[in-house]
Amino acid sequence: MKRYGQLLSTPGVIPVVLAQLLARFPGGMLTIGLLIHFQKQTGNFTVPGLTLAALSIGQAISIPVASRMISKYGIRPVLGTLITVCTGATLVAALVVLDTIPTILLGFVIGASLAPIQPAARAVYPSLVPKRQLQSLQALDASVQELIWITGPVITVFLATQISSTAAILSTIVFGAGGGFWFLSRKEVGAAQLEKSTGRLGSVLKNRAVIIGILSGFLVVGSFGAIEAGTVAAFGSEKNSIAGVVLGLWALSSLIAGLVMGHTPMGPWSLSRRLGVVAIGTGLAMFTVDPILLTIALFISGLGVAPAMTVQYAIATESVEKGNIPESLGWLGTGWVGGAAMASAVAGVSIDTWGATGGFVIATAFAALATLVPALFVKSLPDLRHLAAH
Repeated sequence: MKRYGQLLSTPGVIPVVLAQLLARFPGGMLTIGLLIHFQKQTGNFTVPGLTLAALSIGQAISIPVASRMISKYGIRPVLGTLITVCTGATLVAALVVLDTIPTILLGFVIGASLAPIQPAARAVYPSLVPKRQLQSLQALDASVQELIWITGPVITVFLATQISSTAAILSTIVFGAGGGFWFLSRKEVGAAQLEKSTGRLGSVLKNRAVIIGILSGFLVVGSFGAIEAGTVAAFGSEKNSIAGVVLGLWALSSLIAGLVMGHTPMGPWSLSRRLGVVAIGTGLAMFTVDPILLTIALFISGLGVAPAMTVQYAIATESVEKGNIPESLGWLGTGWVGGAAMASAVAGVSIDTWGATGGFVIATAFAALATLVPALFVKSLPDLRHLAAH
């Protein structure tokens, strides 16, 4: 913890980390908020699932393109435009009742305009701290982002059940636009020196390690989407629902594990081992909808989440040239939301067919495959244990 204390005493670190954290809160709120909002409107999970899939597809397409544009045009113009468009589209989702096709298309627009705050923030970090503190800052970022998944679902479910699902959607605008423009106003963001991208768009995908990180991210975040849907299906979206609390405790375990393991050495097998913990806990969730037992299962699963994502971040940043880091992280984000897209669609249909258990079966399948991919191609993964020496 002394290491984190020294890190946080560095000028500019706390406001930049906090601002980008708030700006990314819609990532932990929109999915479950729109799921509840549209489920109440339609009375089923299939349309909300397809809408969330469209949102994720739009985001998957946008992230690498916008991230690369950051290197060319700067952080402020690109993110400022996207935040403005996303705010307008989210207002429509909250206030206007649409038919099925327009609802799905609106989901796509929201996803395509979600600003890639995290790649932008990680592009700023190297100019914010010295090299010896960079891994600790990235680990701290990967850990505190779990606050998004701890408090985000709790806030969203509370507002949706105690006030209205419309209020829940509107709250995402407060976090996203407020935090986003605060982040853009920071002098550290304006002063960041970004190196130009090299090669054409997508050239980073020639790197095998980056591909493995993207594919494992696609699968494991897909499992997260199915877990969220399964949990809401298990406990409902009424006033007495504990879905948000269960999901919050799941993310709390990830936060704890991330802080404890954030600066530990990362070898070629680290990613597979950490994803294995996620798969074990998720697999246990298939066998129960009892609140206590399900919470325990997801708590176990969460112990591998932030540590695994720390490795994915490191692979994406250390395997490419500095000018390509935003794009590499953008493709990593594309993998994440692409997995969420597929899992949301499949889990929605599965839940309508087999109930909440169907969602956890899909989640387990995705998590198991996520563990298998880096294990099969471990020889292509870099040995990053030297980073812990800084």
